Amino acid sequence: MANYKFALVAPCIRKFVALFVCAAIMHACSEQPNSSSTAITETTSSDLVYPRMALDSATSAAVTTLIAQYLTRIDSDFSAVQSELESMQSEIERFLENPNATAINAVRAAWLRAHSAYELTTVHRHFAQTVVNEATRLNLLSLQYQINHWPILPGYIDYLSSYPESGIVNDMTVPLTADDIRAQHGLFDINEAAVGFHALEFLIWGENRDRLSPRPFSDFQAITVLPADAEARGLALDELSNNRRRVMLVLSTEILNQDFESFMALWAAQSNDFRVRLENAASPYLLGDLLTALTSVLIEDVLARSLYPMLNGDFTDSFPSIFSHSSQNVASAQLFGLEQLLLETSTESMTLDEILSNLSGDYAEYFFQNFDASKECLVLLFSTQDASPIPTSAAEAEFTVVECINQLTNMIDYVEQVQSRLIGPV
Repeated sequence: MANYKFALVAPCIRKFVALFVCAAIMHACSEQPNSSSTAITETTSSDLVYPRMALDSATSAAVTTLIAQYLTRIDSDFSAVQSELESMQSEIERFLENPNATAINAVRAAWLRAHSAYELTTVHRHFAQTVVNEATRLNLLSLQYQINHWPILPGYIDYLSSYPESGIVNDMTVPLTADDIRAQHGLFDINEAAVGFHALEFLIWGENRDRLSPRPFSDFQAITVLPADAEARGLALDELSNNRRRVMLVLSTEILNQDFESFMALWAAQSNDFRVRLENAASPYLLGDLLTALTSVLIEDVLARSLYPMLNGDFTDSFPSIFSHSSQNVASAQLFGLEQLLLETSTESMTLDEILSNLSGDYAEYFFQNFDASKECLVLLFSTQDASPIPTSAAEAEFTVVECINQLTNMIDYVEQVQSRLIGPV
């Protein structure tokens, strides 16, 4: 991620979490256009006419080739996530063998790399949800809830400064097995996360409110002799919080790796079927699927999960990585993924950006003006607030949020202008 051309932040839900989940499920259940259709006609609504846009043979061929190359990129990027997760697991194993400051910093660095690699695939995951069948789409959404849900309730996992005995780590009634930890995930509330990147983030960093006080490595030192006070309370060695925390760290990492492997396996089976259908699919619909994925990242991951809650005054749950204070990395990865899709996924002569520019003068003239401006706006907003989640000036923060929202909605409009002419209104 060191070669990113820009830096930003990412999304979150609190007041909008129910709305977002419902929207995701409704989207997951929606009918997809018939990809084998080749007819290009005019579609009318009650008061508007949307002429569909015929693609010439060269553009149609370019779109098909572009999609085929994009599928290869998806596989490559998913494999990179898997590799980073395995690397993180190795760092955790080394750390637990000899807990020390250097080793826990290596674990934290590995988490940051793995999470950034995962967030880079955000547009890929939206594309996958667009092209797979309904049952697989729901399974992918369920796995993503396991892998990367936020915001979370950290006290559900381990102690807080104000509640030193809270969390699964300190709850002796919860056996520490993979099945039992999975069963605790979202048991009573969607934000009661027991697994995934952000549960693991809290285990590694702790509350870390000021960015300078992460969890001490001593929290993971094995206790091999039962202290007198613990013995007096009737505790066994495996019930001590340090020892349970060590087990929780190992299991959380294993579960995360397993869930991502399951995600990859689901996608692999469906992507093979999609490749078979690719040559006979109508290119306007193929291009429409790409554009749906692109706008979904902006609408669902940036606007709905971060900027709209901020506009409502929520400067805590609108940040995905509050314990590591790395939310800026999330948006960097997400938008870098979009930029790669537009500029680097290319055929012999045309990138996706060039195809869209040929189809729409407004897109050609204005999209990247707004894209670049939104990057600067989000950098200003997220880098400042990620450092200190309490805005120094509510008025200034609100002005910046509104500015970012306007630029992002402009980008969405330019893409949807093209898309509406490709596939018509639903």
